Amino acid sequence: MNSRQKSVLIRVTVAVMVFLYVAYVANNYVLSGRLPRFDFAVITGFVGIYFIWTIISETLLYQDPDVFVTEDDDQWSYAYLQLSSMIALFYAAIDFLSTHYTRISDLEPGIIYIGVILFVISCIYRGWGLRAIGKYFNPRIAVYEGHQLVTSGPYRSIRHPLYLGVFISLLAIDMIFNSWGALLITLLFTLPALVYRIKLEEEFMLKYFGDRYKEYMQNSKRLIPGLW
Repeated sequence: MNSRQKSVLIRVTVAVMVFLYVAYVANNYVLSGRLPRFDFAVITGFVGIYFIWTIISETLLYQDPDVFVTEDDDQWSYAYLQLSSMIALFYAAIDFLSTHYTRISDLEPGIIYIGVILFVISCIYRGWGLRAIGKYFNPRIAVYEGHQLVTSGPYRSIRHPLYLGVFISLLAIDMIFNSWGALLITLLFTLPALVYRIKLEEEFMLKYFGDRYKEYMQNSKRLIPGLW
């Protein structure tokens, strides 16, 4: 089993464990009368969707890369990005289930529905990006033998559509769990991590692709179409 397969196995296993744990805790809250059944349906349904998406994005949409050539020696930016995202997710879930300290509004259903719609859109968009980048997708900053600069699909207008999809999904999660505290964590910690990660990737791609990437930069935006 190579490192990529181990990574997939670990992430899918974690997703299953988180889903089972959240469903168990939420069900206990329902039985004790501390959680409305609507909230139970929202939290277990969402975590279930997130679990399914993890399997799809990590297995069905992923293609094995060609021969590895080189990678950036940075090992912490992606880990920090993942950590800040998980902190926001767990805080949102805890706040939704019990504390309610930073609830956005008591008008839960409307905010939740908007969040669910945004989350579905982000999954579709990120899936489109994963399909476009294909075998060149890697959590590490790396290039492979015969690596081609991808400028099709969502990459036509922005250079980091996968990160845009991640950011939208995190905002959607904060709305689904109705937590402005989680939203604050996302904006203060995860967004700067995304910006820093983009900076590292662009420096690396400029070294590898040179003028081709400079031209691509002139005809596209980093993260937000038409703006930045």
